[in-house]
Amino acid sequence: MKRRRFLLIILGSVSFSIVTQAKPKNQKVDLPAVFKNAQYVYVEAYAGDALNPHLVPDDREAIYNVEQHLKDWHRYTIVYERDRADLVFLVRKGRIASVTPGVVVDIGGGQPRDRNSPPPDPTRTNNSSVGLGVDAEAGSPDDVLAIYLVNPSGRLDGPIWLHGEKGGLDEPTLPLFQRIKHEVETAYP
Repeated sequence: MKRRRFLLIILGSVSFSIVTQAKPKNQKVDLPAVFKNAQYVYVEAYAGDALNPHLVPDDREAIYNVEQHLKDWHRYTIVYERDRADLVFLVRKGRIASVTPGVVVDIGGGQPRDRNSPPPDPTRTNNSSVGLGVDAEAGSPDDVLAIYLVNPSGRLDGPIWLHGEKGGLDEPTLPLFQRIKHEVETAYP
């Protein structure tokens, strides 16, 4: 009898915790009002904009794909200067590590100078150098979509929305984009 009562108590407390943790399907999404009032958005990767020569090709493609989905959505207007945006969508395709080779051009001579030493002589030909360089990065294997505000100084504030998932920026659906679209349309129809 005691054993049966113990099992009923355990079963009751487990079912109560499951019921209290379950979310209703029509739960209201809590998003800042800026999503309702914003008009202009800018899309870039964590490593820079689409024109950055050191940008990983997957990130460049993710920028393009998010821009295309934003255009199809018709809720916000895409701008191509960050300081004109109300919201900045930052993307990063998932990868554990990446290495991007590149060319490094140093016009100033490449040598660190003491502030008391004279500036390099511009008439000498050895004040510039060209070489090969490598950008390396490590991070999450999940795709990431984050949304930031732009403050008056042009810096990003936030994130005000951030989610990541494996394949979250994969075409044709871009699940992370669909998630923010659904949340915005639910909160601000």
